[in-house]
Amino acid sequence: MQTLTSNNLLDSGYKTRSTNWTSVRLLNVYRLGLSTIFFAQSFISPSPLLNIVNLTLYSWASFAFLILALVWIVAALIERRGFKRQVSLQIYSDTIIIILLMHACGGISSGLGMLLIISVAVTGLLTEQVMAILFASLASLGLLTEHVYSVINIPGYTGTSTQVGILGASLIATAIVTHNLIMRVRSSEQLIQQRERDVALLSALNQEIIENLQAGVIVLSRNDQIRHINRAALDMLHISNKTSISMDKDCPKLVAALENWRKTSDEDSTSPSFETGIDNIQVSFRQLESEGQPNTMIFLNDISSIRDSMQQAKLASLGHLTASIAHEIRNPLGAISYAAELLNESEEFGDGDQRMIEIINQHTLRINNIIEDILKISRSGPTVKESIDLRTWLPNFIDRFCQSGLAQSDSFELKFEIENPRLQFDSGHLAQILTNLCTNARVHGDQDKPVIIRIFSTLAYPLCIEIADQGPGIEGEILDKIFEPFYTTSHQGSGLGLYIVGQLCELNNAFISAQINQYNGTSFILQMTSLATELDDQVD
Repeated sequence: MQTLTSNNLLDSGYKTRSTNWTSVRLLNVYRLGLSTIFFAQSFISPSPLLNIVNLTLYSWASFAFLILALVWIVAALIERRGFKRQVSLQIYSDTIIIILLMHACGGISSGLGMLLIISVAVTGLLTEQVMAILFASLASLGLLTEHVYSVINIPGYTGTSTQVGILGASLIATAIVTHNLIMRVRSSEQLIQQRERDVALLSALNQEIIENLQAGVIVLSRNDQIRHINRAALDMLHISNKTSISMDKDCPKLVAALENWRKTSDEDSTSPSFETGIDNIQVSFRQLESEGQPNTMIFLNDISSIRDSMQQAKLASLGHLTASIAHEIRNPLGAISYAAELLNESEEFGDGDQRMIEIINQHTLRINNIIEDILKISRSGPTVKESIDLRTWLPNFIDRFCQSGLAQSDSFELKFEIENPRLQFDSGHLAQILTNLCTNARVHGDQDKPVIIRIFSTLAYPLCIEIADQGPGIEGEILDKIFEPFYTTSHQGSGLGLYIVGQLCELNNAFISAQINQYNGTSFILQMTSLATELDDQVD
């Protein structure tokens, strides 16, 4: 920390002009009151306060004191630049007049010389130490001069040199002590100001850090009024107007989680995370004490990014695994398949042997299909979401699906129950999902009836895509297992198709479910948490 020297403090003191001029005005008020009392005594004979021995000198000195007091008041109001000059002239005039009044009242024995201590103290407060000591020395010299003159010219004079010496020493001591005192006061004042600046800077820094946190932060007062909320919390809670926020109105689910925490958790410690019912948001609470008042801090965490990261890491690990599988299994699998083809060309094998060779080929092909399905998971790559208009995208998808020979052009029926069916999704992932679902619908559904693709919304999900077949349907006990890896009811399938669909949906913050539909067939429903139009508005 920078060392505060005397000169630095003086410079700082002169820079605080308002404080200095306030002190001068107070001095002028004191001087005006004192001069008025002295002047009033000149009209009272004998004076009840003073022993006036020279009325003429006293009257003129008190009158001059009153006039100068008025002059200094006016000068302090008009002249705002000559601070040091005004203070010097005021103390000089006060010293001279007080010594004259003291002489008119009998010299050092009158006690009026004690008023010089006040003048010297003011000098020490408002000027440099050297100037204060100079004024004290001049005042002491004036006292000594008056004493010598009185001893020589006034018969019966009772003042002593000891009195003059004590008063002179008191003046010099007052100048030193007063100046040192004001230096300490100014040093403490500057230190306090520096601390205030440091606190303000730290407060601004903390505010900036909180505002730029990815986690949402809300601070509640004792009566659950919002004292502070950062930008991340506003975005997570979808609040646009920061000036008028009500916990009960804008965050009812958060209020419910808060009440649950207060009932079940220790208020003196950090709570575990609570599910708020808000999409992809977890919340934790902490009780704070500020200025003797209990406050509650709420932390909101967006777990969607965590889930995405975990999913990406899982897919990366699976990619390494599948690469090893492709290398370690495909090579011997190819050798087996090649050996089976050679055996099939031999004329020494009968019909029973040929059937065995056919079984080898079938199961070799099945193993190869399983490997291909596993590789599809690892090849999905990073998610690149884009805004997709389903009114134009779905017809194009159906055309491509039919052109691949998987279905006829009249095999699908589109139903739109939303005016603007747009979603935020990876188009490649969406195409793979719908390809798997539509293939399943065509294989397991009624071939003579179309697959229905319906776009609709619910209270919980603003956009849903239903792929419904009109086949025999899936038994209820099987519905709970169809998204598990390697689970299949077909001898030809790998059991990974629907698992891949679930993984791709999770990557795009969507949900997939299956249920029996009104046609007694099976419906697969993709549920989206947000529309693309909402995200587009936020970007705009």
